[in-house]
Amino acid sequence: METFELQDFNKRIGLNTDLKNISLEICKRYDLGDFISNELIEIGYEDYNYYLTTSRGKYCVKIFSKARTSEDVNNYLERIRAVANSNINAPKPLLINGDINLSLEYQQNNYEICVFEYIDGKNFFQLQENPSIDTIKELAKQTSMINNLDIEPNFIYDSWAIINFEEEYNKKREYVSSEYKEQFDRLLEELRKIDFDRLPKAFVHGDIISTNVMVDKDSKIWIIDFAVSNYLLRIIDLAVISCNMCLDKDSKERTYENISLLLSEYNKYNKLSEYELETFGTFYKVANAMHILQTQYIIKTDGDSEENQYWLNEGIIGMSYSDYAEFQKGLKL
Repeated sequence: METFELQDFNKRIGLNTDLKNISLEICKRYDLGDFISNELIEIGYEDYNYYLTTSRGKYCVKIFSKARTSEDVNNYLERIRAVANSNINAPKPLLINGDINLSLEYQQNNYEICVFEYIDGKNFFQLQENPSIDTIKELAKQTSMINNLDIEPNFIYDSWAIINFEEEYNKKREYVSSEYKEQFDRLLEELRKIDFDRLPKAFVHGDIISTNVMVDKDSKIWIIDFAVSNYLLRIIDLAVISCNMCLDKDSKERTYENISLLLSEYNKYNKLSEYELETFGTFYKVANAMHILQTQYIIKTDGDSEENQYWLNEGIIGMSYSDYAEFQKGLKL
């Protein structure tokens, strides 16, 4: 990893010391044994995440970004507690003094920290492979369980969220390439015609994408990172999964089949309304549009990266599939 990239990660938490010093404190406070090594997780746009290896095992450490307010952190913790007390396949947070977070004061800096159990596997971004039929079925099941959690947490604004497309597009339209501006303008009008009050709400993860879906060495599927979960339209989770985890870059038809499978499996657990199915295509397009909008903005204002190009390409291909008039007909439920 280039030095300037590492510095960009360090800025997220205002790191003013060697990361090993923070890990030594974590080992002591959580009683994790002797420190062995750190391994930075280089994907993701928000917090500072890394793997900590000790004499007692391996753990995933999340240090919240300085951009998050105390309220943001507390809102996140509320979500993690709810998920931890469920049967959802999500990494469990370690307890410290009866709670799931550590506020660490070190060299005149404060670090808000969560330590999670380590999942011995890889996410689909790392695997660079299409999910199997069984994986899509399991994602539908896990998503239905997430949506059924009885929690209505305080709202967390997520610049990538479908629900915020109009606000984000209005702010960043100048950064969108000309070939997409007219398309996004039409899409915005299409989105405005939807009666959101007719769409069921639920607790949604909001970001079930390849970087947040892991498969372990026993082929078990795990959902990670509930940092942008909210009480919103439940169709959002299905649209986000569809635009990435169901995308087959080489086949529009297989993409349709994957999305149809996701929706029909989800429907077994949580009955989808006719209006959800009627409006799904619009939300699918918005999910893809968000990938194009945000990556083009980031590339022009903060530089390019492999992750940026990955999401830009996903959005471009997904939008090309959704432009077909046959999209809705291609979905078989």
